Amino acid sequence: METVPCPISNSMEFEAFLQVPDRFDVSGHTRWQLVRSCASGLVMLNPRPGSSDMAVHYPAGSYEPFFNRSSTTSLRKTILLAARLLLLRYRASLILADNVKPRCQHSVLEIGCAGGELLNFLHCTTGIPLDNLAGVEPDTAAAAHGRKVFRLTVTAALHNEYKGLFDRIVVWHSLEHIHALHETLHRLEQLLDPDGVLVIALPNPECHEAKQYRENWIAWDAPRHLYHFVPGTLEKLLEQHNLHVVKRLPYMPDTVYNALFSEKLRCKRSGKAFGLFSASTALCRAILALPGEIIWPETGSSVIYFARKQQSTTPCR
Repeated sequence: METVPCPISNSMEFEAFLQVPDRFDVSGHTRWQLVRSCASGLVMLNPRPGSSDMAVHYPAGSYEPFFNRSSTTSLRKTILLAARLLLLRYRASLILADNVKPRCQHSVLEIGCAGGELLNFLHCTTGIPLDNLAGVEPDTAAAAHGRKVFRLTVTAALHNEYKGLFDRIVVWHSLEHIHALHETLHRLEQLLDPDGVLVIALPNPECHEAKQYRENWIAWDAPRHLYHFVPGTLEKLLEQHNLHVVKRLPYMPDTVYNALFSEKLRCKRSGKAFGLFSASTALCRAILALPGEIIWPETGSSVIYFARKQQSTTPCR
């Protein structure tokens, strides 16, 4: 276990925020401490497991991004895989929006690419060449799946062999897992084309579901989620790496997902059955929240941040 300073302010001054259990811990006895930085407002897990100790907290066959390589079948897995396929097109359209280059010239790097489904979708449906697609995935089995099945370039870390620049760098629900935030963002800024876009999707601890479900909000996901960026904190972090947010959008499918599975988690921990009534209640809450997210993206259960490099200005002489 390690105790670390706030990555935004470098301050060690925190206030207790919330204790949350591991959603995969059936007993619920182990609690993880979330704290809020008094200087920046960032919510984070502290203390936390070190990077070398994290593998045991990603149960094989249960963690959603790696369902594609699990041999087990269940209704939940079937629903999640079907939903993922339906949403790939939507995600791809968001990621490639406003890119005026011909598709054959696009280049995309995905951090936390799991089995490579998104990158493969971009190749098969938009015609982006495989040589222009790359992924980083620390899970060895998932990375092997991307290489073997989709013929993608997938590495375990951001190595120096990535020498080209990318039009789009995608960090979709991955930044909150990364121990070395500054090192990663520094490298991503180097790899981003001057006209490129960094696309970051993050759960939002200020959303309605987080307040409704408290410790049962599924997106706390301790100890895998190390950081929880309330609106405004990601901008502060990116500014330290010559990046600025130009647009925010709510990712509304996560509102439905988080409401359903938070309700299921709440029922499990209270010894109640998760049935039609509970699922309907969660869906109604999600549907009622959606109009507000469209108007105020920063209230979304998940927020997509689009960032560009800061353009330096030279004074006229």
